[in-house]
Amino acid sequence: MEHLAFSLNSVIPVFMVMGIGFYLGRHSILTGDFVGQATSLVFYTALPAKLFLDVSRSNFSDCLDVGFTAYLLLCTCAAFAGAWILCVFLVRDRTAVSAVVHSAFRGNFVYLGLPICQSILGRESIPSTIMVVTFVLPFYNVLATIVLSYYDPSGRKVSWKRMLKDILTNPMIVAILAALPFSLLGIRLPSVAEKSLSYLGQMSTPMALILIGAGIRPSSFAGRGTWIGFGAIYKVVVTPLVFAVPMQWMGFSTEQIVTAFVMFAVPSAMNVYIVTKKMGGDGELGAAIITVSMLLSAVTLPVGIWVMKSLGVI
Repeated sequence: MEHLAFSLNSVIPVFMVMGIGFYLGRHSILTGDFVGQATSLVFYTALPAKLFLDVSRSNFSDCLDVGFTAYLLLCTCAAFAGAWILCVFLVRDRTAVSAVVHSAFRGNFVYLGLPICQSILGRESIPSTIMVVTFVLPFYNVLATIVLSYYDPSGRKVSWKRMLKDILTNPMIVAILAALPFSLLGIRLPSVAEKSLSYLGQMSTPMALILIGAGIRPSSFAGRGTWIGFGAIYKVVVTPLVFAVPMQWMGFSTEQIVTAFVMFAVPSAMNVYIVTKKMGGDGELGAAIITVSMLLSAVTLPVGIWVMKSLGVI
């Protein structure tokens, strides 16, 4: 019972805040315009401030674990390839394949994974999560561009130059790169600057969760239930079982196992819809998979945490 309470206490508060956002969105207390503007605020200001502080305060040399990072990248490749292979046989509509594949491997780690990891491990700065944000998240963009360009109805080819530019100008990546000299050289920010960034960073998690809830649209997953179910189950059930479970016998630390589990078990990323739509894919199908994966993860995440707690992993 104690383990179940721990798992629920780690995850339920996150989904409760999302539920508040959903209520506010459904009753138009938070309008679409506000959600869009607030999302930009979090994406361009609050979240980069939090990441900058986390990296600058940490010792990046100690955070960097080549084996752990390589494992996550290889597993991400495997999850991507597996989803694509299965979709070729399962999804008969060629225009829908890219949306299902994109939703099945790309998780919402920044907005959901980080607060859940912090809740489970009981601290704000977690070195292994910095590795995910620094290396895995940009890799998501590479894989997404490949599959979306392959199925692009306009026939446009992959623009590696544009993709590299998008990665390097991503506010999260910019914040991490800007913070690296402070981390590597042990430079401390002036207290005024650190406190200002701290105020912004503290806003990122609750605001992001409210905005995710406000952006949920249940009507978006009407029809095409098999494809939607496959994408959601593959994301929040299959990938954590296949890639996170074996880690406890491979010598990884508790922190790394928790981070990997959460990375694979979180629902599909909200920007799956934006990127898929922008590149000519079926954005509405992506939005449907995002919604269902969120509903499923409200069950699978607490269960996974309960199992890890019961087995003594955490």
